[in-house]
Amino acid sequence: MAHSSITYTNGVKNAVDLYLEEDSSGNISRNDLESSLENGVSVTFNYVGDSGSGTAYVMPIENYDWLIMRTFPNSITDGMQSRANAVGLMLVALVGGALALVAGFLLVQVMRQRRKLLSESEHVTSIVNSSLALFQRFAVIDLVDNTYEYLKDEGIKDDLPRNGEYHMFRYYWQTRFCDDEEAERMKAELMPEFIRENLTPDVSHLHFEYRLKDPETDEVRWLQASMLPLQRDAAKQVTSVLLSVQDVTDVKEREIANRIALEDAFREAERASRAKTDFLNSMSHDIRTPMNSIMGLTAIASMYLDDPERVKDCLTKITASSRHLLGLINEVLDMAKIESGNLGLSEEDFDLPETVESLLSIMTPQVNDKKLNLKVEIADIQHEHVVGDPMRLQQVFVNIMGNSVKFTPEGGTVSLRIKELPSRVKGSGCYEFTFSDTGCGMSEDFVKTVFEPFTRANDSRVTKVEGTGLGMSIVRSVVNLMNGTIDVKSKLGEGTTFTVTVYMKLRDGDDQDLTPLEGLRVLVADDEEAAAESACEVLKSIGMEPDYVLSGEDAVEAVRHSVEDERSYVAVILDWKMPGKSGIEAAREIREIVSDDMPIIILSAYDWTAVEQEARSVGVDAFIAKPLFKSRLVHVMKGLLTSEEESEPTSEYEVLKQSDFSGHRVLLTEDNSIAAAIALDIMGMTGLEVDHAENGRIAVEKLLDAEPGYYDLVFMDIQMPVMNGYESASAIRAAAEGKGLDDTTITPRPDLGEIPIVALTADAFADDVARARAAGMNAHMSKPMEIELLVKTLKEWL
Repeated sequence: MAHSSITYTNGVKNAVDLYLEEDSSGNISRNDLESSLENGVSVTFNYVGDSGSGTAYVMPIENYDWLIMRTFPNSITDGMQSRANAVGLMLVALVGGALALVAGFLLVQVMRQRRKLLSESEHVTSIVNSSLALFQRFAVIDLVDNTYEYLKDEGIKDDLPRNGEYHMFRYYWQTRFCDDEEAERMKAELMPEFIRENLTPDVSHLHFEYRLKDPETDEVRWLQASMLPLQRDAAKQVTSVLLSVQDVTDVKEREIANRIALEDAFREAERASRAKTDFLNSMSHDIRTPMNSIMGLTAIASMYLDDPERVKDCLTKITASSRHLLGLINEVLDMAKIESGNLGLSEEDFDLPETVESLLSIMTPQVNDKKLNLKVEIADIQHEHVVGDPMRLQQVFVNIMGNSVKFTPEGGTVSLRIKELPSRVKGSGCYEFTFSDTGCGMSEDFVKTVFEPFTRANDSRVTKVEGTGLGMSIVRSVVNLMNGTIDVKSKLGEGTTFTVTVYMKLRDGDDQDLTPLEGLRVLVADDEEAAAESACEVLKSIGMEPDYVLSGEDAVEAVRHSVEDERSYVAVILDWKMPGKSGIEAAREIREIVSDDMPIIILSAYDWTAVEQEARSVGVDAFIAKPLFKSRLVHVMKGLLTSEEESEPTSEYEVLKQSDFSGHRVLLTEDNSIAAAIALDIMGMTGLEVDHAENGRIAVEKLLDAEPGYYDLVFMDIQMPVMNGYESASAIRAAAEGKGLDDTTITPRPDLGEIPIVALTADAFADDVARARAAGMNAHMSKPMEIELLVKTLKEWL
């Protein structure tokens, strides 16, 4: 047995004596312990004795009779436990210190972050507060519960609570808007329905601008309000909004000041424009000279032709187009008159059908180029012969219809309807011209400004269309001068309708005997029912009995049945372009049914020269242009159905041939050699003897050198070198009183005070006529020279 080096007391005989000195000293009896040792049984027990106290463990050694005992004194166990506790405390202390260090580090970081956040928060708060200073009021509006709550309510008196029902909110502000129109607009825009409808997911905010009037001080302030969505429901519909209100009175006052500055700049631009106008007026003579030559040469060419119909028709159209181009030049040069309000109208006899036909001849090429449908109709036209300014009237028509053509897409329709209304002015006729199209239309806001100068729609569909924006302003000025009215109705994407109403003096037309036409049956075929009915009304007005059908096929059948029933038509009028069977195809079949004696007439709004040869070959007898005017219809019908010889319109050549002014001598004063050559040829065809003076001074010298009565009349150009027409006319009249050139004294020439002087000039405006008369001239003829007016003037003064 092994044991520690401990000194034991006497009397120790064995291990039992060593560890169990008394029977009750451990947790096992002495006998039990001895029995276990004797029997070699393992046993564990606590002991208390000389060897101290502790725990012992006994176990046998296998294959030996020995037992091994191990003891664990409490002193050793307690020491181990103490040391373990010390180590644990030390580890706890170390861990605690480490945690303290980490906590301290984290606390420092947190404090730093907190200070940073506080600094940023203060900065953001400063920015927010500064931003809020820009706004007077903030309110949250709940569109579901219909409530409001003010977050900031600057400028609101105690009569509006900070929160409440939304309808009370709306009523409060509606009573403070400046006028009823503004109140009605804001009443609609503040409705929950309006907000929900317009504040869609792709709309970030709604913007309002309005004026409020303080009921106590009457001070008016401009305000801007914005609504921003705060919440939306599952359907993305807004349920609450933030309303912010900002006072922008100062901004508006600056805008007003800027507008005043712009108006001042505009007036300065007007002064510059007047300078430009003066320049254009001085250039007008040079601009007109080439046109005078073109038209004069065209007239001369037509006089020497052997009367081929096609060439004469082309020449007539060239002349009409050239005159229109000259009219456009006149309008450009006359813009200063419109701006100053001094625009004047001429009064001359003209036929309404000729003006409308001239309009269509100008517009038809443009209509054809864009592949548009052109519809023209007339209704209740009783007076075709009127007195007025045909050039100005045509200018109105061309501007309006030109816009219709420009702004109508390919395949669209442009329409003109002419109607005579009951007139409230004695001796005048009231005419209504309605221009319609199926073009892009105009917005309601633009319609309000369409007649203002330089105004064009801000629309991507029309930005590439050329135009100055002056046309409609000119139209309104001319219509007002005619004591008329102009009205416009338009809708985006659906088209535009202009209605022009003007009054024109009536003149007596040639009374014609319509008895031969009474009771004669006529068939009209037109695929447009309104046009067919209009033609029938005109036929009825001259006493004929018309029927109408709406297609070429029906026309053929109607003619066939009339022959079978022995109630044949005396004439058939066929529209040229009809769907299915065209007018020419129908004419071919009708001619196979009836005799060659029954006239077939083609009615068209287009230039029929391209198909004239084919039409004549199938039996077409005549052509009539749309719209079907009474005078044109009577002329054609009487020529085809009666034995009366209807004289064709007299050509310029025939007018000259029928005029004989032989024995008279005139003096032509013209500085342009080409214009002089043309005038000499034309005047010479009337039998006149014509002398030529290259400028005004030479003209005066020729008159002074000639015997009294040598010259019967003087034609005087105005813009010439050396001495212009006004100076020359004044010098001629002064010679009657004995005053010669260069302030010399001569023998008075009373004959020069009486000789007719006629201005023949490109200065064609109303004040030019007045100035010519003030200089001593008797009459005024504008270039290019019109044959009929020349003959009329010669008859009046010779």
